[in-house]
Amino acid sequence: MPFRLLLPDEKLASIHDLDFEALGMRGIEGIIFDLDNTLGVWGFTRMEEETLHYLHDAQRQGFRLGFLSNDHGVGREAVQQSLADHPMIFNAQKPKRSGYRAILENFELLPHQTAMVGDQLFTDIFGAKRLGMYAIMVDPVAPDVEDRSVRFRRFFERQILRFKK
Repeated sequence: MPFRLLLPDEKLASIHDLDFEALGMRGIEGIIFDLDNTLGVWGFTRMEEETLHYLHDAQRQGFRLGFLSNDHGVGREAVQQSLADHPMIFNAQKPKRSGYRAILENFELLPHQTAMVGDQLFTDIFGAKRLGMYAIMVDPVAPDVEDRSVRFRRFFERQILRFKK
């Protein structure tokens, strides 16, 4: 596996630091977001109003939005309802390519026209980079509310991200 597939194209503190104008200038027309610890705390069941306004702003600027999560979606009906106008895949088994490809097909876009925004190198970023997507890593919303296995992987993420600097 080439090491470059683990390095994000951008590293930001939050989704709110995304520069939509710069993405558009890169030819990006679609944005796929991870859910847990990217758009809200791990396991959130309702979308925050501020996040919904942010996503609507991205859509108003012409971006197609999609959502890709390794979570099974149980208890996430309110999240699904809030984002019902957009493709959303639960149990995506990232970094497998199938979920990314399904959303790209829905978008009718090629990988280089799409950005993936997520908080984990080994799932979100690696999966996107394998397809040739623009990969943006954000800091986790609430790292103290993560599954033990995710916290374990964070150690290795920090080591790899040192090479990005």
